[in-house]
Amino acid sequence: MTRILSSIFALLLSTSILLTGHGLQMILGPLLGLELAFSELEIGYTGSAYYAGFIAGCLVIPRLIQKVGHIRVFLVLISLATVALLLLGISESLLFWILARALSGVSFSGLYMIIESWLSESATPQNRGLVLSIYSVITLLAISAGQMFITLELPLTSLVMVAAILFLLSTLPVGLTNSASPQPLHLVTFKFGKVFADSRIAIYGALVCGLVTSGFWALGPVIAKALHFEASQISVFMAVTLMGGAIFQLPIGRFSDLIDRRLVISALSGAASLVTLSTIVLGFESPSAFYIVMFLFGGATFPLYSISLAHANDNSTLSPVETGSVILMTYSIGAVIGPVLISATLAVSNLGLYFITTLILAPFSVWTFIRSQAIPATQPHFTPYQDVPVTTQEVILLSTDEILDAPTASESAVLP
Repeated sequence: MTRILSSIFALLLSTSILLTGHGLQMILGPLLGLELAFSELEIGYTGSAYYAGFIAGCLVIPRLIQKVGHIRVFLVLISLATVALLLLGISESLLFWILARALSGVSFSGLYMIIESWLSESATPQNRGLVLSIYSVITLLAISAGQMFITLELPLTSLVMVAAILFLLSTLPVGLTNSASPQPLHLVTFKFGKVFADSRIAIYGALVCGLVTSGFWALGPVIAKALHFEASQISVFMAVTLMGGAIFQLPIGRFSDLIDRRLVISALSGAASLVTLSTIVLGFESPSAFYIVMFLFGGATFPLYSISLAHANDNSTLSPVETGSVILMTYSIGAVIGPVLISATLAVSNLGLYFITTLILAPFSVWTFIRSQAIPATQPHFTPYQDVPVTTQEVILLSTDEILDAPTASESAVLP
């Protein structure tokens, strides 16, 4: 393990610096938009543009990597991500912002892909789980740390420069490493029809998860600002949501190995809708109350993606990578829709995120439960839950060997 960690140390260091800058960028974008007097809907467009670019990157970047290699593309994409970020600081044009956010989405789609394929090739079947866990922790901590920069007493345009500096500094460890570049990426075809036929709940679960959580990522600072939070309170508002997702993800996922996962998906959706409905009905005003709400919101919504992925693998006859790629793309489609839909409701109420979450997840919870009772599980669980970040299909590949080597349901006494 020491040898493995030393071989990927430069990559993990670059990832930490890069995602710290990305975390700062994610909270800066909406706040800069507000400073420029963009409407909530216009900020929603920029959030959707990021996820549209992310989808485009998933389709285009693998072929580019095959032509010129991982390290060259890594450095190029960081340059493009820096350009996209700086455009936000120098332009007041909504069209420029939409194009810049789309370019940022393309860049980070490729960057995640390169990081994850590099980790996948460096790991072995015996230590993939540990490598994936380290990567997940680094992702969470770095993004959270980046968002804390907003508490510094600096103008937002200065913080844009800080984020750009972090992006550029992240090139140094990878640029100077003597580690071998990974092999070309695996090109994956997206078989939506087959995965949908095998597991409709997994497809709908990924779609609604993308729709709801993307609204948080794209508009969380806007929502907190509308609730009259200070800069330090906005960073806590974002951080506690991440903490909720991180703390609940693994225990809920492990529990889903023991029962019909459809019941867990239904329960999570129902819990999230109850949390958001209570926020609307009770009329919370204090920041402390919203911290609790967002902690529970993150805990109920963030695990939906990984559990939907595990449920799809339970029922799919395709490979885990093929199945996972469809689930990821479905999540991304929901993520394109979410910011625009939620921002449109923010023009009416500061609680737009909570209204949309309730209206979408409550019916989905009921439908999932009814379907689980009407259609008995015919496929025993053979895929143990994996805590997989929502990034690219390469992180699914990183966990594939552990999935394929895992005991079957009959060997591990998992209930159908």
